[in-house]
Amino acid sequence: MFKRIAVALDGSDCAAEALTVALQLAQSEQSELGMCSVVDPIVIAGTTPPSPAMDLVICDMEVEARRLVGDAVERAHQLGLTASGHACSGVPAFEILKYAQSFRADLIVMGTHGRKGIGHLLMGSVAEIILRESPIPVLVVRGARKSRSK
Repeated sequence: MFKRIAVALDGSDCAAEALTVALQLAQSEQSELGMCSVVDPIVIAGTTPPSPAMDLVICDMEVEARRLVGDAVERAHQLGLTASGHACSGVPAFEILKYAQSFRADLIVMGTHGRKGIGHLLMGSVAEIILRESPIPVLVVRGARKSRSK
């Protein structure tokens, strides 16, 4: 049913869980995987004026995004799956949607942190935007909840 699956990666535990789900789905469907990781320089730098130090931070984040993609592609290859990947900078939700379109994906798989309340209000939700804007199905994998001490 799903022949080309785009997977959004951000280095979080919930994105790792989403990758595991995508790998299992790709194995059962004989699907090709496209991994995508986006660095958001606005979130990193905020309103801080450009500086060499901030450029180094962004460069490090871009290196990490490429590593995430490379590791995920390698993991897929070890399972005998066809996979490729892309790391870029920009607004995550829109870059993921753009990547899914260029990859010709028929499904997007991604994790969600499941923020609520003020955390959701302040951070927004990449998954929520993608769910609203995507012309193709989106499988959202919720991260494991951590138990709370009373």
